[in-house]
Amino acid sequence: MTDTLFPTFFHDLFLQLRQTLTHNQLAQGGLLLGVFGALAATARSWPQRLWSRLLEHTTFTLEIDGQDQSFAWLSVWLAAQAGSRRMRHMGVATRFNERMGGHALTLGTDQDGDEITVRLVPLSGRSLLRYRGHWLLVSPSREKSQTESGRSLGYTHTLCVQMLSRSRHLIGPLLQDAYEATAGAVSGQTEIYTPEYQNWQVSDRRRSRPPGSLIYSGNLMDALLADVGRFQADREWYQEMGIPYRRGYLLHGPPGNGKSSLVAAVAGAMGLNIYVLNLATPELSDERLQTLLSNLPRRALLLLEDIDAVFMGRERRSETVKLSFAGLLNALDGVAAGEGRVCFLTTNHPEHLDAALVRPGRADLHLHVANASHEQVAGMLGRFFPSEQFPEAQFPDLGAAQRLALAGRVPEGTMSMARLQEYLLERRGDPARTVQDWAELCGQEETAAQPAVSTPEPALPESAPALLCQLFKTNGGLPGVSSSGSLATGVIFRGAETPESPLTCVHG
Repeated sequence: MTDTLFPTFFHDLFLQLRQTLTHNQLAQGGLLLGVFGALAATARSWPQRLWSRLLEHTTFTLEIDGQDQSFAWLSVWLAAQAGSRRMRHMGVATRFNERMGGHALTLGTDQDGDEITVRLVPLSGRSLLRYRGHWLLVSPSREKSQTESGRSLGYTHTLCVQMLSRSRHLIGPLLQDAYEATAGAVSGQTEIYTPEYQNWQVSDRRRSRPPGSLIYSGNLMDALLADVGRFQADREWYQEMGIPYRRGYLLHGPPGNGKSSLVAAVAGAMGLNIYVLNLATPELSDERLQTLLSNLPRRALLLLEDIDAVFMGRERRSETVKLSFAGLLNALDGVAAGEGRVCFLTTNHPEHLDAALVRPGRADLHLHVANASHEQVAGMLGRFFPSEQFPEAQFPDLGAAQRLALAGRVPEGTMSMARLQEYLLERRGDPARTVQDWAELCGQEETAAQPAVSTPEPALPESAPALLCQLFKTNGGLPGVSSSGSLATGVIFRGAETPESPLTCVHG
């Protein structure tokens, strides 16, 4: 019965609809309107669909995330192009000592002498550019980003560059030109990067410090530069040997002797940018540290300063530190650790560091940056008072021999280079005052020479020689007395015997 019920129902429904449409004009009109509306809607979407399909097959889109380094190059380069003048929504980025081109306006200098530069950056809108005979459609955009709790994380920027598919070969030259016109044009400078969430951002650009401007004992600088240079040149050898291609250094010693300056000089000489990471940051967890280090470029210098202030052995020094000691070890040389980087650890107290942190593989070379030696003091005097500006004929107190003599008055290894530099800075250009106040630097007081006054030693009783002889005969000898009974050299008795005559005991 069920098998015959459904066919009968649909058959009756079909007959009812046909009769209604045949004899009811209102139903006929409604049906026609629905059909024509559907056709119109479909026809209206056809051009959009056809246009979208056409763009998919004939164009290419390059999308650059705002956290990528190339975003800064392209955004600055775009702002400098003539076509960008049609953009109506741009932002202002204020930087200090930045020379990346673009629509940059130098407003002046701050109280520290740093140039204040305002750079215009496109935020939204579209710009049609002609590049090497091809048309590019550039579309910057931004979206507000926030955490699950609603805390604002700023804006997420994106830059889209559309071009015809046959123009795809322009991607390489476009990025190259943008880099050379901005960051690549900044020659002789070292970029300083700091963490921004899970990536890195440029926080400063400084003129690279020549290694010759720093003074260290012995061949410390030359040995370090040679080691880093050898590491950079041996990449293929590391791969052939199956050794992870990374190098670690531990700089230890008293504060104020140029550990950070040494790192900056190495970075400038080797053409490396410095990535500074503060391990005591409360927001730095094991996962975030791993992500940050994995996002380091291959040619990067990672600097972890004052690492002893974070861990005492394997224990955290502060409850605000989230990073674990095991997480630090795994990030430095674990399975997921990146390769190609140079890592510098600095500490004032190497004895506070766990041996696992400074073993080979994490800190391959340990360098002691000690307090000022006589060689360094003389070198600093030579730098502040060069012979070209202060010839020995006019300034005899600061000749080569006099500099060595002044350096010899400074107690070896007791004064930091920072203290010496501050002393010379206060007296720069004034050699007479420098020499006059030198005793103050050394912690000495210039006093008139006085004859030495000897303090008489207490005299032994007159019976002492006889008592010693008696003990010698009874016990068979005394400490410090020879077998013949003569006292050892340097021991003098005062009393009945004369100081010139050694005390002798004759066996009876």
